[in-house]
Amino acid sequence: MDIKSILNQFKILDKNRDGWLQAEELNGKKFENTVWHGIIRPDISAAEFVITGLSLESAGDAAPNLSGFDKMHAKLVQDNIQPCNYWKDYCFYENGVMLYTKDVKSYDEIPNAPTDGVKNARGVDISKFNLSDEELLGMVIDDYTTMTDEQKAVFEKAKSAMSKMGLGIDKLHEKGFRGVGTMALLDQKFCNHQMYSDRILKSTDVGNNVNSTEGPSWHAASMMSIMHKTAPEADILHYCVTDMDTKVQDAQFAEAINDIMEKNKTLPDDEKVKTIVMGWGFYPNNPKYEEYINLCKEAVKSGIFIMSNNTLELYGIEIFGTDRNPKGDVNSSENYTLCTFDKTENYENCSKEFLDNYLHLPMQHLTIAHEDGKSIQYEGRDGGMCWANSVGALYNDFLGINPGLTPEDFVKLLIETSDEFNVEGVYCGRLLNAEAAAEKLSK
Repeated sequence: MDIKSILNQFKILDKNRDGWLQAEELNGKKFENTVWHGIIRPDISAAEFVITGLSLESAGDAAPNLSGFDKMHAKLVQDNIQPCNYWKDYCFYENGVMLYTKDVKSYDEIPNAPTDGVKNARGVDISKFNLSDEELLGMVIDDYTTMTDEQKAVFEKAKSAMSKMGLGIDKLHEKGFRGVGTMALLDQKFCNHQMYSDRILKSTDVGNNVNSTEGPSWHAASMMSIMHKTAPEADILHYCVTDMDTKVQDAQFAEAINDIMEKNKTLPDDEKVKTIVMGWGFYPNNPKYEEYINLCKEAVKSGIFIMSNNTLELYGIEIFGTDRNPKGDVNSSENYTLCTFDKTENYENCSKEFLDNYLHLPMQHLTIAHEDGKSIQYEGRDGGMCWANSVGALYNDFLGINPGLTPEDFVKLLIETSDEFNVEGVYCGRLLNAEAAAEKLSK
């Protein structure tokens, strides 16, 4: 059975056309050899669950006349990786792969990524298009994108460069500062990706939440891979929190932070958690917001650097992310610009004093771990602030230079040694210069 036939079966079963098969849409029917995977959801009754499954199948060798989609589908099912659900014209597989099954006839028809104006070529056949380098390298691309040999040559060169963090971070690694101690990620369920699997100490499911039954999260895989690339020799703890309900997730964030602080009381210094990276953070509309922020401040006071969207409350600075030219020098400030969803007009009326406390970090045009657990995804102009949060792992690198460096002094150091960030003649704040910061700390 080809991939488009499978997609059509999903759509036939999806009576309410919401993109996901639910229990009531099966009408009590059972299908032989079906992959069933229940996900308990808080927004529907406990007796109901989302069905992510369709009939198992076997496939022979991919025939030469098959489309790019069907060839990839045949390869997946040969490896016993089955289609498990769909969304619009995508077919999802058990390992996190997504194939776009619509016949794309032009560049404009390539689907959009979450970031406006960015094309998502994950699982898309783009081999028939005459793309400029800018168009090609601006997209999201994974190992399941079908390309020509010429496109692959351009892409692989950029992918190699974009695998580096840049802005002096890789320079620290060359000097032997590659991360000490432990860093913790508070995010969704992760996949045990081969990039960082040997650094993971433990994964804890906070509050027995929904993510315990979900498949691997692309978000956590991405976050953890950026953390690992930033501090490759630091160990990793993972706390799985839900993203279904804001109040629940905030309580689980707090539970994880408390657990880390308690563990740190009895651990030797070289095993303590030094950095907590939160996939997002606490928001003022939560009735316990002040309580949670005070908890973070207590953790920072104990020597834990917390990286989240709450840096203004904790350190008095704003954190934001950048984009960069995939053909340029990743360590040159001249190669960086504002991220896709930011504009110079946002800075034109801001005072220099205000913007001097605005620190920009690497965020877009990065390579990240794919949720299939083995391959690498290239993020062109896509990617959000969570990617910049992951760079908080840099604290573990700097502790290798000075073990007594406090989180507050670390942030002050980064600001003091940063470069001016000017875009199109507009001053937009400060840009990380990790190498300059390391040199100052060493002296």
